[in-house]
Amino acid sequence: MKNKNNLVNLNSRSWTINKAIDKKVLRPSSKIYVRALGKTPRSAIANFSENWGLPKDFVNYTLQGDIGNVSKTSGQFLINSTIGLAGIFDPSEKFGISARGTDFGETLHRWGVSEGDYVEIIFLGPSTERDMVGKVADLLLNPVGFVLNPWQSRLITTTNVGNVLGNRAALGSTIDSVLYDSADSYAQTKLAYLQGRRFRLNPEISEIYSDPYEEMND
Repeated sequence: MKNKNNLVNLNSRSWTINKAIDKKVLRPSSKIYVRALGKTPRSAIANFSENWGLPKDFVNYTLQGDIGNVSKTSGQFLINSTIGLAGIFDPSEKFGISARGTDFGETLHRWGVSEGDYVEIIFLGPSTERDMVGKVADLLLNPVGFVLNPWQSRLITTTNVGNVLGNRAALGSTIDSVLYDSADSYAQTKLAYLQGRRFRLNPEISEIYSDPYEEMND
């Protein structure tokens, strides 16, 4: 089913801004980030960032009624937050406990909410109306925000930024190909996002589609 798009003009303007942000800020910053930090500290930052996103996943899996992943997520967070020193390391992987990340956009999908129109959000990039609501809800639903002090919250925010830069660097060739080598980068980005998102939410189509951003989604 084709995704309706009644926001073409607004999306196009937002896309122009986002592409400029990537070219002037995100892309060069990701290269500096990789040069400045070795693989080990980058891995620690990514682990820490992803670990403190697990409570959000726990809430969403609970709302989805996915008991198996509720158990995996809680076990993963407990192990990594203790043995893994607040999530700097990822020992849960050695125990075979690793849940795929989720979000409130996926929760809405499980509840039967349609994706709505494609939306390009300034600073946040491609989305849909459903996922845009999900992004806001995830900020409100993550219990971490209610228990940490301001310094701890800033630390997590900083590592989240580092993780974004690390992901941008890791997927640099793929992203650069879409943004700077394609004839219509807006259309290519929209297509890649919608196909990737639908693939993620509907694994049964995996035989006919390969998600180009799989590393970032995990």
